[in-house]
Amino acid sequence: MLDLLLCEFQKLKRKKFIQLTIGAAVLFPIPITILMARDSQTFDQLFRAGILFGDLLFLPCVLGVIASMLFLMERDNDTFKNLRTIPITSSQMVIAKCIVLLLLSIAFCISSTVASILCGFVFFGVTDILFKVLFSAVYGLLIAISALPLVLLIVFFSRSYIFSIMLCVFYSVFNLLSTFSMTALPKWLVLTLPTPSIMLWGTQQMSSRTAINDTEDLQNFIQMGLIPSTPQLIITLGVIGVVSLLLAVYLYKKRSE
Repeated sequence: MLDLLLCEFQKLKRKKFIQLTIGAAVLFPIPITILMARDSQTFDQLFRAGILFGDLLFLPCVLGVIASMLFLMERDNDTFKNLRTIPITSSQMVIAKCIVLLLLSIAFCISSTVASILCGFVFFGVTDILFKVLFSAVYGLLIAISALPLVLLIVFFSRSYIFSIMLCVFYSVFNLLSTFSMTALPKWLVLTLPTPSIMLWGTQQMSSRTAINDTEDLQNFIQMGLIPSTPQLIITLGVIGVVSLLLAVYLYKKRSE
C-alpha cells in the first residue's frame, strides 16, 4: 500500500495545481489578518475565520478537483489495461487515492493554521498553539471524509475535468447555503449533512479553548439540539465515508473492466 501511495503522489507531483493549492493555504490568512487587525480583532477570531472560510468552504472544492485528477488520470492516459497486469485490486486503488486526498486535506489545514499563527505573531498575541495545530489536523480529516460523496459523484459521472469542476462548485455552493441556513432546515437534516455538523461541532469544541463573540448563537444552537456530540459526528461521517467508499470501489471497478 505504501508503494501505491507513493505512486499516486508521484502522479500529482507533475500537477502545478497541488503547489498552487498549498500556496493558497499559506497566503489565504494574510488578507484576513490585515482586515482583522484593522478592525482590532483577536487572533482567535482570525483562527476561526480561517477554519470557516478557508477550510470548511474552500477546501472541499479543492479536494474535488484533486479527486478528478486522481480518478480520471487512468482513463485519460488509457492505462486501465495496464492496471490489470499488476496484482492490485480496484479496492486498493480507490483506498490509496482517498488516503492521498486525506493527507492533502490535513496538509492544507495545517499549512493554513501555521500561516495564521505566523501572521498572528506580527499583529496579535498568539496562544494555545499546539491545540490549534492539532485541531486543524482533525478538521482536515473530517473535511476529507465529508468530501467523499463528491468523490463518488466524480467517479460515477466520469466526465471531463470541466464537468468535475462544475460538480465541485455546486457542492461548495450547497455547503455554503446549508451552513448559513441551518436554523431553517429540519433538525434531522442538519445532523445528517456533514458540513453543518462539522462546523457546529467545531464551534462548540473551539468555544472551550478560544474566545468567541457569538456565544448567544452557540447557546441557541445547543438549545435547538443542532450540535452533534462527538460520537454522533463520528457515526454520521463514518456511515457517509464507508458507503461512499464502497460505491466508489464498485464504480471504479466497472470503469476499469
